[in-house]
Amino acid sequence: MQEIIKLISDTQNKYLLSKEKDYIKNNSQFFTPDDIAYKLVSTLDLSQFKNNTNISILEPSAGCGMLILPLISRIKNELPNVTTITLDAYEYDSEVAYILRKNIKLIKRYFNKIIIKTRVINKNFIIHNSNKWSKKSSGKYDIVISNPPYKKINQTSIESTIMKEIVYGQPNIYTLFIAMSLKLLNHNGICAILSPRNYLTGEYSNLLRKFIFNNYSIIHIHSFKRGLLFPSVNQEVVITTYMNRKNVENVNISFNDDVSFKTSFNSILLDNVSFSVGIPKSINDINTLKNFSLLSHSLYDLGFNINVGPIVQFRNSDDLNKNTFNKNFAPLLIAPDIQHNNKIIYWERENKRKTHNKSISITNKHLIKNFNYLLLRKVSAKNDDSLIVCSVYRNSFFDSPLLGLDNNLLYFSKLNNKSLTLYECYGLYCYINSKQFLSLYSIINGTHTINVTDFSKIKFPSHDQLITLGKCILNENSYTRETCTHLVATHLYLIV
Repeated sequence: MQEIIKLISDTQNKYLLSKEKDYIKNNSQFFTPDDIAYKLVSTLDLSQFKNNTNISILEPSAGCGMLILPLISRIKNELPNVTTITLDAYEYDSEVAYILRKNIKLIKRYFNKIIIKTRVINKNFIIHNSNKWSKKSSGKYDIVISNPPYKKINQTSIESTIMKEIVYGQPNIYTLFIAMSLKLLNHNGICAILSPRNYLTGEYSNLLRKFIFNNYSIIHIHSFKRGLLFPSVNQEVVITTYMNRKNVENVNISFNDDVSFKTSFNSILLDNVSFSVGIPKSINDINTLKNFSLLSHSLYDLGFNINVGPIVQFRNSDDLNKNTFNKNFAPLLIAPDIQHNNKIIYWERENKRKTHNKSISITNKHLIKNFNYLLLRKVSAKNDDSLIVCSVYRNSFFDSPLLGLDNNLLYFSKLNNKSLTLYECYGLYCYINSKQFLSLYSIINGTHTINVTDFSKIKFPSHDQLITLGKCILNENSYTRETCTHLVATHLYLIV
């Protein structure tokens, strides 16, 4: 078995070495490593097929066939009644499809005591199955295994048009692969997918999630350590496993090589309207979700808002200045100005890049009033262990009526266009800078980028509780994460 695994792995590596990095990225050829293939297949519960003599399998993005081998091995070892396997393997790239055919011949030779009927289909998976999408019932396969391509496509593309019912905003092709794969499942069939996790919470995937959770059940989520897979994919990748049966209550949760545990679907459901789903990594994360569910206020309830900084520098290049502000230029804050422990280093910051400007013309239409704000970095550095880096901006920091905020910053403000009080700013800071909030946010978001829409899924303390946190942290005069964590535990009873 190890020999054939090595042979398939070698064909993957040889192919990848023959291509430029840009070609691989543009064609989304992120082949599945052998250990990840085994992990994905391990999330499939095959017990329901114990009486089957035939099993039908779909691999909609087969690559060199790495996922196929461990699945057939499991079927052989765990389903002794199965005598025939029917496999449809799609691969759009002709060169890779040629490799796939050769590797499938090796697999069939190795498992020669089972009849394996195969089709390698060198066509576009979505387009080739377009007539199935509109049908009420299109079940054809017992098992689907997939590491689909990850690539943004246009709303006007053929694939998006075919599946327009689940398309909103700019689609990513992997989301269409997920939906079509599920559509082709037999009743009680199972589907395991390796993909970015964003579709479980992202705003552009609302329609996809409604399609999924109105018709199918998620039965397993496996997550990996941040950055463990595919360095060029800038978000966390997960394995999600589904069954074509509604209302399966329990979900298996696993992380890296840790022991898996079961929880209810409702315990990880963040929002009953958009069907956003959190990804816990431990029992502690389940408790975190439960504890935060006791809070009942949204930002809107509190009269607050969060926005992206309005200054996109390359669109306003004529108005920018490397020097500090003066009577003709307003101060411009950028992401590196915001540091841990409530520090803003505008005055000390060196201009090391083109985007490290320090001021912007006072006539620029995107300036905001010089109020009190809570500022938050939108993107964290890949080598930064903390996703949350924020600071309170006091309106006395600059002697200027207006302020420029780069679009790599987020800022909290009031809905009524008045300034936040300092107690409100520091209360928000204490809450968001705590380890408790960081734990919650890591369950919601697996990227290096903070999304404004994520905050619509998060509950906040009451206004009085925020004021109390603000007063306490100002009294402590310590703005470390440890101080915030202690105060949140003391006053909100949220334990790390």
